[in-house]
Amino acid sequence: MKTLPNTSYGYENINVSVVDFHKRIAQHIWDVYKMTWRDLQDVKYNENDARVQKAVDDVIKMRALPVPREQCIITFRIENISRVCLAQLTRQRKAAFNVESQMPQAVNHNVIVPYNIAISEKYAERANALAEASRKLYDDLIEDGIPYQDARYLLLHGQTTSLVYMVDINTFIHSFTMRCENNLSDEINLVYRLCLNALHEALNLNAQYGAIDALTYKFYKEVLKNCDCLGANQKKGMNRDAVFGNSFKRYPDANSDITDITTNAACDFKKSAWFFELDRMYDNNPELLFDGEKEMIEKWRSDNESDKSI
Repeated sequence: MKTLPNTSYGYENINVSVVDFHKRIAQHIWDVYKMTWRDLQDVKYNENDARVQKAVDDVIKMRALPVPREQCIITFRIENISRVCLAQLTRQRKAAFNVESQMPQAVNHNVIVPYNIAISEKYAERANALAEASRKLYDDLIEDGIPYQDARYLLLHGQTTSLVYMVDINTFIHSFTMRCENNLSDEINLVYRLCLNALHEALNLNAQYGAIDALTYKFYKEVLKNCDCLGANQKKGMNRDAVFGNSFKRYPDANSDITDITTNAACDFKKSAWFFELDRMYDNNPELLFDGEKEMIEKWRSDNESDKSI
């Protein structure tokens, strides 16, 4: 595979880190929760108090008002995603974003070429040529005095950007269930997996050094167990999108409607970038895989070997 400078072949250069998260969320839960009950309003937060523990548990299990969860803000730094992915990410309307601008300075020209295209004998050379032509045209326009904000219209949609993403934990989990559906999403699927992994790492590190207490640690760990695709609890494939249906087959079809959609899917999932990314993830980043995905990928590989032997 011929490679070009400033070109990412697939999503392997995407990086996510945690800028900040609510480190006193258990105390905040108590300070909000206790106002409901007149006899608790003067009780100070103590993580060992059974009343406090029950309040946090009620919020975890959605048995109390959701306000404290809605106020649990996490801030991620997301680097080197495509503008395609950015458009998907910013559709989450209950979040805030601060995105690297393409207007006040020249872009860095890094472009993502989806991995399935990058390894294609038929299309890789043409994709590289298109990326190079777009770069050269942009540079020529800038050199000739065309303003940055006008020249950027001639960049590829795969041009990368970086941003800060601020989101409450409820919205994050809701978005996660949609964006981590293999049959529906690709690059943004990886971004959310990286967000979750980075948050777990930050929680473990902060707990290790005493920056968060045990009840806060418990809150995050319990609530984040809900981060999975929409049909994970039922272990059923529930995606109705017509592009792939339930073709990835992590779980069996939820019903006959899903089976019909899958049978008549518009595209072959084995030709998708995400198919190849998951296969690479199995070897290079297995910690990002969800329950059942290891077996799903092993079945693909087994089927592929069977096809070769015919």
